[in-house]
Amino acid sequence: AGRHLAVVGRAGTGVDNVDLEAATRLGIMVVNAPTSNTVAVAEHTIGLMLCMARHLADANNGMHQGLWQKNALMGSELRGKVLGLVGLGKVGAAVAQRARGLEMQLIAFDPFVSPERAQQLGAELVTLDELLFRSDYVSLHAPATERTQGMIGKHELSLMKPTARQINCARGDLIVEQDLMQALREGSIAGAALDVFVGEPNVAMDWRDCPNVLLTPHLAASTE
Repeated sequence: AGRHLAVVGRAGTGVDNVDLEAATRLGIMVVNAPTSNTVAVAEHTIGLMLCMARHLADANNGMHQGLWQKNALMGSELRGKVLGLVGLGKVGAAVAQRARGLEMQLIAFDPFVSPERAQQLGAELVTLDELLFRSDYVSLHAPATERTQGMIGKHELSLMKPTARQINCARGDLIVEQDLMQALREGSIAGAALDVFVGEPNVAMDWRDCPNVLLTPHLAASTE
C-alpha cells in the first residue's frame, strides 16, 4: 500500500515481522537496529527471574488485598542456581553477563557459537536436552525461524526439573503454548514468565487461568 515507501526500519533485533519477500520485490530496503534494545530485554529477563524467585507479583497482589502472606511466600535465591540460556547472541550474552553478577551458574545451547565465545561469557556449551535437564531457570533468546518454531514442547518440558522455571522474552512461536500450560497445570515444572505470545496481541485466554505463570505484554524492549 505504501507506493512511495523506500525504507522499513525495525527498532529491534529481528526482522521476522517484516515481509522480506514483498519488500525485496518492491525494492524497499529493510534495516534494523540490532543492539538498540539489548540491555532492555536482558534487564527484563533478570527482572522476571527475580519476580519468580521471590514471588513478588503474588506478594504485591496480596498486600493490595490486605493480606500479610509472609509465611506463605517463601522465596529462593538466584545465587548458585543454574541458568540455561537457549541462544548466546546479543541478548543472551547480555543476560549471561548480568547473571554472573548474581553468582549464577551458566550453561548454554547455541549451535552457532564457539566454545571459546561461550567461555568468554562464563557459560558451558551443552546440548538442548542437557540444558533442560540441568537448569533451574531456562531462558529463551533464539530468533524465530522454521528451525526454532515450537522448539520447546511436551518432550522438552518433560526433561525439566519439577522445580525449574521457563522464561521467554524472545518470540512466542518458540514455545508450544498448550504444552507449557499443561506442564504448569500438572506441576511438572514450577513456573514460567512470558513476555511474548503466539498471535499477539490476541493472547490465548487460557493463560489467565493458568497457575504459576507471570505475564507481561511484550514489554521487554520498551524502555525510554
